[in-house]
Amino acid sequence: MNATSSSGTKPCTHHTSAVVPAAFAMYGRAKVPAAARPTELRALRHLRLEASLAPVLVLAGGLAIFGLSQLLGTSGFLVTYLAAVVTGAAQYRARQQVEHFFEGMAWLAQIVLFVMLGLLVTPHELPPYLVGAVIGAAVLILLARPVAVFACLLPFGFTLRETAFASWVGLRGAVPIYLRIIPALADPRRDQRLFASIFILVIASLVVQGWTVGSAARLLGLARRG
Repeated sequence: MNATSSSGTKPCTHHTSAVVPAAFAMYGRAKVPAAARPTELRALRHLRLEASLAPVLVLAGGLAIFGLSQLLGTSGFLVTYLAAVVTGAAQYRARQQVEHFFEGMAWLAQIVLFVMLGLLVTPHELPPYLVGAVIGAAVLILLARPVAVFACLLPFGFTLRETAFASWVGLRGAVPIYLRIIPALADPRRDQRLFASIFILVIASLVVQGWTVGSAARLLGLARRG
C-alpha cells in the first residue's frame, strides 16, 4: 500500500516542482519591470542631474534590474529589455544624451563580438565549407530575409521602397555571432561546420550589403540630401 501511494504521489510531486518555478517566473517577469521602471523614470524626470550623468543612472538602473530579476529567478535579459523599451519611449530632459551613450555602447558590444569571432577563426579550415556557406548566404540575402521583412513590415504601412531598403541592410551584426557561440559552449568540437558557415555568411553580408547600403539608399530614393 505504501509502495502504491509512493508511486502515485511521485508524478504529482514532479509536476508540482516543475509548475511552481514556472508560475513564479511568470509572476516575477510581470512584477519586476512594473516595480522598477517607474522608479527609474521618476529619477530621470525629477532628479537635477548633469546631462552627462543621466546615462550612468540608466546603466546602473539596468544592472540593478537585471540583478534583482536573477535573484527572483526570472529572466534578467527579458526584464532588462522590457525596462529599456519603456525608458526609450519615455520623455525626459536628458533623453538625447542617453540615446547617444547607448548607441555607442551598442557599437562597442558589436566590435567586441567581431573581435571574438576573428580570434576563433582558423582560415585554412574554411575552404571545405565555402561553397555551401556562400549558397546559404545568397539564399538568406536575396530570398529569405526579403520575404520575412516584407511579411513583417507591410502590414504596418511602410512603403515598398522603405521595406525593400530594410530587407537589404541587415544580416551583418552581433546576433548571428552570439547565436553561433551557444552550441560551442555545449561542445566546442562539434560546431566546426556551423562556425565556418556563420563566419562566411557574416563576411559575405558585410562585403555585399555593407558596402552597398549607400547605393541601395540612392537607388530607392531614400538617401539624405545635402
